[in-house]
Amino acid sequence: MARPPLRMEETSGNDRRYRMLSNRRRYARVPIQALVICMVDSRTMRGVSRNLSESGMQVEVSGLKPKEVVQLSFRLPVSGIAVDAVGAVIWGDERRHGIQFTHIGAQSRQSILEYTAKRE
Repeated sequence: MARPPLRMEETSGNDRRYRMLSNRRRYARVPIQALVICMVDSRTMRGVSRNLSESGMQVEVSGLKPKEVVQLSFRLPVSGIAVDAVGAVIWGDERRHGIQFTHIGAQSRQSILEYTAKRE
């Protein structure tokens, strides 16, 4: 059962962490494994997606840095629908990176919505 919203002054340390995480995840995330082409300036890297939502995706790829703008190209599994988007790296470690979409066409967004809705 979902927790009701809490005011910050009413929360303990663990509750603050819960609130921060729950606020960050406004869109359903679903597992996905697809080849992702990542382009930053003149660099092109190949990676593998780990999860996908309407707002972004997690990609396993080397060579990305926080705040970099990335052009992404991938195909949705099963349907093979091509998705092209631009995003910003919002977190990362050596191999995995969270990328928030900053520009995505209407058709690509709709395809992602349909894909995630079928897998929630």
